[in-house]
Amino acid sequence: MPDSVAAAGEDLIGALPDDILRLVLSFLPSRESVYTCVLARRWRNLWKSVPRVVIYKEEDARFVTSLLLLRDRAPLHEFVFISFLDGTPQDVEMWIRYAASCHVRVLDLAVHRYDFTERLWLPNMTLVCQHLTTLDICGVKLEEQTLDFSCCPVLDVLEMQDCEINAEKISCQSLRHLSMDVCSFPLGVRTHISCPSLAALELTENVRLTPFLESMPSLVTAFVRFDTEWSEHEEPYDHCLKGGYYGYCNDGFCLAYGHIDSEGDVCVLLDGLCGATDLKLISTPKMIICTRDFKWRHIFSKLKTLYLSEWCLAADFSGLVYFLQHSPILEKLTLAVAVEICEEESLNIQDDSYKPSKHFAISKNLKVVEIKCCDKVESIHHIVEILDSLGVPPEHIKNQHKHQSSDRLSFEDE
Repeated sequence: MPDSVAAAGEDLIGALPDDILRLVLSFLPSRESVYTCVLARRWRNLWKSVPRVVIYKEEDARFVTSLLLLRDRAPLHEFVFISFLDGTPQDVEMWIRYAASCHVRVLDLAVHRYDFTERLWLPNMTLVCQHLTTLDICGVKLEEQTLDFSCCPVLDVLEMQDCEINAEKISCQSLRHLSMDVCSFPLGVRTHISCPSLAALELTENVRLTPFLESMPSLVTAFVRFDTEWSEHEEPYDHCLKGGYYGYCNDGFCLAYGHIDSEGDVCVLLDGLCGATDLKLISTPKMIICTRDFKWRHIFSKLKTLYLSEWCLAADFSGLVYFLQHSPILEKLTLAVAVEICEEESLNIQDDSYKPSKHFAISKNLKVVEIKCCDKVESIHHIVEILDSLGVPPEHIKNQHKHQSSDRLSFEDE
């Protein structure tokens, strides 16, 4: 600052236009933004029309409600609530309705309860918001027959984390990016995901029944992970613990077999994923959702980059063979092997009609096969031999060892 200006004591911030000051205030938590009303007469009402409401720290519901009631009905670009809450579902629903009435574009709602095992129940999550582009919710329980976002015609991004989703269907025609992490789905029926415009999908560490993916012709990238360490409160409903690689162990006490038998002949995952260009599938060998979909023999006609974990090596490498057989333009394959696939862990195939033929030509575009494994895996040479027998030239195979003391290694984060 020049000495002449400093000497004159000129208020440079106060000389800025109101719109610029509101933009500056939007970077502050809303409580601090409100505090600026004591600076001078000009600042008394500026906070009321700041285009961003931000609740980060521990706040009581009364403050948030009072803030919104006193605020002007100026357009609201973003509403962010990431805090502990002692309020009721009615409080949160009122905040959401207020944000929608102010044409909110980004709604970020992360509710943390003082009882960490409890989620906030929102019985009515029907949104009517013509301008909403991004919805990020965490720590809530949604219980509707259908989560229908048709009244949010420009919704582009939906992220859900640590949510309990008791809905038969999630539907959004405009959605292009969907992420569901550590969410709990219903027990009695699979939740259908109907998002035909989806370009990016991420399903990670979710529990109970895997959602049913309807056709996604615009899908580009997909990351699906099933190797959750199950807690004593969550049963592995899509894990066949009896050794039925395709879900047909014929054991009436097996949860996976019971659900599959009652569902009938339906393809759960691969129909929705087969249009992807970049695909990651990480699972344990006993997760049978992917392998039971093999019999539909979907062609991954756009797939160029594929990442698989050791589940594809079980049962005579049939998962690996399947993807090599059904990915005609595949360019890069990554195998992440964090645990030894021994003979005892190989699962028995009980129906040879689902076994892919080993006489096929692999993609001529496949130039790179990366095998990532920890030091504990001793069968790496066998994997290389299998790849060679399937037609992968040895010069295209790259081995990467990594020292790791644990049995589970997260290669995909590298």
